[in-house]
Amino acid sequence: MTLLPVARMSMIAAPLLLALGACAGNPYDIPATQCSPAQHQALVGRNVGEVFLPPNLRKREVGPDGVMTRDYNPARLTMFLDAKGWITRVACG
Repeated sequence: MTLLPVARMSMIAAPLLLALGACAGNPYDIPATQCSPAQHQALVGRNVGEVFLPPNLRKREVGPDGVMTRDYNPARLTMFLDAKGWITRVACG
């Protein structure tokens, strides 16, 4: 049985692309200097709708019944909110 040229090329290209993907770097190698809980401690007690954070700061908001991913990112600011949107705690990660 002979393979069509397209099928033959895909049989060659697929393993090469998989091998190339394995060589990719880790996108989560981020320096921890971008987030400092002490620097953002003043946010506690304020409403999340009233605060301004730099656009390049990685951040997430977690409500009282919120679900968080378990990926640790030391450069990300996590703001814990109550039911009315008030910041109760800040942390990095």
